[in-house]
Amino acid sequence: MSEPSFLTATEALKLIKQKKLSRYEWVQSCIKRIKERESITQAWTFVNFDEALIQAKKFDDMTSEKFGIPIGAKDIIDVAGMPTQMGTSFYQHNIPARDAASIAISKDAGCIVIGKTVTTELGHRHPGPTTNPHNPKYTPGGSSSGSAASVADFMVPITFGTQTTGSIIRPAAYCGVIGYKPTYGDFDKSGILPNSPSLDTLGLIARSIEDLQLMRSIVIEEIINSEKNIDVKKIKFAFVRTPHWEDQTDECTKNELEKFFESLKKLNFDIHEQNLDELIIEASEIHTKISGFEFKRSISAERINHFSKLSEILRNGRLSDGINMSLLTYRKLQKQSEYNKLRIEEKLKQYDCIITPSAPGEALNALDYTGSPIFNTTWTLAGMPAITLPLFKSKNNLPIGCQIISHRNNDEFLLELGKFLLNEFS
Repeated sequence: MSEPSFLTATEALKLIKQKKLSRYEWVQSCIKRIKERESITQAWTFVNFDEALIQAKKFDDMTSEKFGIPIGAKDIIDVAGMPTQMGTSFYQHNIPARDAASIAISKDAGCIVIGKTVTTELGHRHPGPTTNPHNPKYTPGGSSSGSAASVADFMVPITFGTQTTGSIIRPAAYCGVIGYKPTYGDFDKSGILPNSPSLDTLGLIARSIEDLQLMRSIVIEEIINSEKNIDVKKIKFAFVRTPHWEDQTDECTKNELEKFFESLKKLNFDIHEQNLDELIIEASEIHTKISGFEFKRSISAERINHFSKLSEILRNGRLSDGINMSLLTYRKLQKQSEYNKLRIEEKLKQYDCIITPSAPGEALNALDYTGSPIFNTTWTLAGMPAITLPLFKSKNNLPIGCQIISHRNNDEFLLELGKFLLNEFS
């Protein structure tokens, strides 16, 4: 057996059931990996190794079945006893006594929170110190930077991230792992710093679809009946290039997605191109304004009490987008958003899922910018579930993700489809 930290959660749990691995050994291996790699990847803002090992040993000694899965939580998510610093300099001693709902549920199932993963400042765009595990000169993406990098670097098998625009899908794509943004509202968000409450979505990052299915079941506290008998040849795919295809997508990404499209056609999959350019442009404009207005309100304490300590990119970015907007304008935008969603659903009602880029290309060769979310905005606004699959490699041998989206409340189907595509095309 290789180092347990390199196992997916489902692989490790099988070994634990067979008594070939203990939870203590699993957690110990993850801690060893963090110590080996953290000086390069810088994925964590806080860790508590001693407590993680105590929990693992406790679960090993118990007669009841506790998973013992080592996980990380993005540092805008409250974990009792661990600082929630939110990517700022002024919340170093902000230690909540209460777990976020998702953390409390996960702990109750036997997940072990090893620590808090790096987020961009207040979940916006100003980057933290995290680097891309494939090349430390490249960005890991954001805002769930440490969540994606820690999974990609085999430090933990699963992490929590959040997405308001593209903050799960893009970093997961850049780091070559699987990012999952569920249907809006499926995962409870209490105990998480809000950015834009009508858009914010709690999600997961892992190295296998099976891990995502397991963790989804844990978080929603229900047994999931996966659609294991889906007939993939009956699935109708829409290939959506978007209006950003020609001018903002790199050649390698375009080539790989087009080859994938042609491969599916040759294998007699039911796949067709669909033009949503007008609706995508409209969705982007609506998203910018709604997220700006809500962000201004959500971080009122920070803009009022710590304005001078906020980064220029935050002050002049989403915060400035909503600073002069009236409530009446916001109400009108919410109506426009609902109409946009309905028209997207109408355009796509004949299809089961959408294939589109996860990001404009490979991770950027820089650490001062986490990349553009232009390929994620529409689907976040629409509340549709999305995953990114690490199907391709760039000429620089960096990961390129393929984003798959389905209709709202179609998450189980989407995850099972993702499993099939990974098995067949990765």
